[in-house]
Amino acid sequence: MYIESGRFMMYSYLNTALKAGEIMLRNGSDTYRIQRVMELILSGPEILRSDIIVIGTALIVTVIYKEHDPVTMTRVIDKRMQSLGKLSLVTAVAESIRDGSITLEEADLRLKEIDALQPYSIIQKVLTTSLVSALFTVGFGGTIQAALAIALITIIPSAFMQISYARNYPFFLSNIITGGLVSLLSLMLLQFLPLLHFDKMIASVIVIFTPGIMAITAIRDAVNGDFITGASRGIEALLLAAGLSIGVGAVFALYVYLTGGVIWTF
Repeated sequence: MYIESGRFMMYSYLNTALKAGEIMLRNGSDTYRIQRVMELILSGPEILRSDIIVIGTALIVTVIYKEHDPVTMTRVIDKRMQSLGKLSLVTAVAESIRDGSITLEEADLRLKEIDALQPYSIIQKVLTTSLVSALFTVGFGGTIQAALAIALITIIPSAFMQISYARNYPFFLSNIITGGLVSLLSLMLLQFLPLLHFDKMIASVIVIFTPGIMAITAIRDAVNGDFITGASRGIEALLLAAGLSIGVGAVFALYVYLTGGVIWTF
């Protein structure tokens, strides 16, 4: 009976730690923070040792529980997003487990609630992206007219990107289409308002869509010695940025080839 109870507790610790790590890995956390949170959960007095490995999109955890053989469990995520608020919530749950203020059952329920949180709707994300791109246009030296124009233009590419991520479309192809939509809509508008600061408008949108947080996380992983995870995230960020560039550049090249027109206005 004691052995069965111990085995149940061991798997409870493992499942809770893996759930916490899965949420953090999916929402943009760096490797060190994931390992720290999982170690907090696996710091129970009857756990003799725990080893945690984070590689790319996979979590591998081995636990040696009192009077039991070592057990290894894995968890793999299928997609990533950016929700830094969830990272803080998961960390708080892990600290509560370590302090003994909540049970593992309560922690599991709380983690499921955190995982199901939808902090921002697609409409909120689209409108925020549109507003920030307009502000960047002004910051880059563009006119108010150009800022208002890019705010309208950004709505369609931003909506497409959010929908494609929600439906788990291939991210590289989605970014190519997004970049192409930005260029195409900008060129269409330029035919009616030729005095717009076209270069500053495009730059402001590219800055918004560039995966900056992912690139920073990759650098942090590499600096901390997690080279495999850092390299995989760095390549993913590079591909996302390359997709945007290809989409923007392809439409520009096609426009010049077909019309022979000058794109940049100053």
